[in-house]
Amino acid sequence: MSLAIADRYARALADVVSRTGRYAETLGELEDFHAAYAESADLREALETPAVSPGDKQKILRAILVRLGTSEATSNFLHILLSHYRIRLLETIIAAFRKVVQQRLGIVAVKLYHPGEISPEERQAIADRFEELTGKKVSLELHRDETLIGGLLAQIGSITYDGSVKGSLERLRARFTAGRA
Repeated sequence: MSLAIADRYARALADVVSRTGRYAETLGELEDFHAAYAESADLREALETPAVSPGDKQKILRAILVRLGTSEATSNFLHILLSHYRIRLLETIIAAFRKVVQQRLGIVAVKLYHPGEISPEERQAIADRFEELTGKKVSLELHRDETLIGGLLAQIGSITYDGSVKGSLERLRARFTAGRA
C-alpha cells in the first residue's frame, strides 16, 4: 500500500516539475532534505510525534528548507507530505520519483555490481554498451560487491546480465553436473 501511495505522490510531483523541467534539481533537493531528516533523530521525532502541533511542525520544516535553499515547488511538496502524515514515506517517494522521471525522460536505470574500482572510461564504455543494447539513455547505479571475483553483474528491471567470473564458474559447474545426470 505504501508503494502505491508513494507512486501517487511521485507522479504528482513529476507533473508539477514537468512545467519547468527541473527534475534533477528537485531530486537533489529531496535527497538533501532526506539526508538531514535521516541523520537527525530529533528532527524525525519533531516531525513525526503527535506531541508537536501541526503548526509547529510546519515552522520547523520551513526553517530547515530555508537553510537548505530548497525551491518553492519542492518546499510546497514537503509541506504537503508533512500535513498529510506522509513524511515517513519520503525515501520511498524519492525512489518512485526517480523512476517516474527516468520513464518520462526515456532513461533506463542499470544497477551495476562490480568487485573493484571502475574508471570513468570504463563507466562510459559500459553505459555506451547498455545504450546500444536498450536503445535508451542509461543511468548507471554503481554498487560495489566484494563477493564478485571479477567481471560485472548488471540488472535492468527484472533482467540480470551476469558477466562475472563467479557467474561463469556457476554456469560451468551446472553444465558439468547436468552432463553427469
